[in-house]
Amino acid sequence: MPQLAPLPDSATVPAEERQVNLLLALRNTETGLTNTQIISTVAGYNPDGGASSQRMFERDKAVLRDLGIEITTTGVGAQARYRITEANYALPDLRLTAAQAAAIELAASAWRSGALTPEAQHALTKIRAVAAPDADSARLPDLSIDLGSDVSGVQVPAELAAAVQERRRVTFNYASAGSGNVGTRTVEPHQLRLSEGAWYLDALDLASGQQRTFRLARVAGAVSVVSDAGAFPAVEYSVPTPAQAVLAVAPGRALQLRARAQATRSARCPRGWDEIDVTYVDRFAFAGTLAALADAVVVLAPQELREDVMSHLEAVSAWAPAALEGE
Repeated sequence: MPQLAPLPDSATVPAEERQVNLLLALRNTETGLTNTQIISTVAGYNPDGGASSQRMFERDKAVLRDLGIEITTTGVGAQARYRITEANYALPDLRLTAAQAAAIELAASAWRSGALTPEAQHALTKIRAVAAPDADSARLPDLSIDLGSDVSGVQVPAELAAAVQERRRVTFNYASAGSGNVGTRTVEPHQLRLSEGAWYLDALDLASGQQRTFRLARVAGAVSVVSDAGAFPAVEYSVPTPAQAVLAVAPGRALQLRARAQATRSARCPRGWDEIDVTYVDRFAFAGTLAALADAVVVLAPQELREDVMSHLEAVSAWAPAALEGE
């Protein structure tokens, strides 16, 4: 007779794998298995573990039950048998409304369709297939989300995202906000964040030794990895405290800011203008948003935000004419 391969050493089998092995064993028995049979035959348990293996089995049963998997027990004591019946395991037929299917499509798009695994793609196809026709489906909102790019369509380079996760140094060409000149930056990338509709990189600039924030829209060309993983220690960033800006907005302008307003007044403003209070978190990003609105908005407070916006506008006025002459 051919010999059976030995069971893997229980110490080398992860708990999740052992629990799956137990699930499969209990689903594939007609009469049920005793705890002795389970511990001696299911990969991941030590047949010589005694009370330790028994406690492990009890924990695994509890995990499966916490997942909503019902385990049927017949008999008592050492003669108790355990099994999982098909009726207690199989899910009922799934039917989704068009609105529910649209919500799942929205969630799936957060991973971007090209990044979904083949199994996930197949699952999404099955979900579409079971979605019930909806008479009001034409009135569903056109839901979309894209966590891989900002409102201007700027993509987060995969190399940069991986470098942040693995703590690898990178180099890239970057256009200065002040002069527009493109120079090479070598940095330790600490975190990527989406703020005011644009992607930013917080990093240590190795040339200056200072913490810097880079807007990805100003990165020119590819990002190159220049170190092995773990090249610098992990850096924790605290969550900034929200602040409030007082802005004057022109008639019929800055509609998105108006939608964010916590309060609206008109007493101090020129005729037709409104004074609004807007909460923001990232002063650097918010100043760029306000500068892009040009003469549609004036910062009344705080003073440091007003100075940041003025710096943005002065930088644009300094280099834009030269850029236009070169066209």
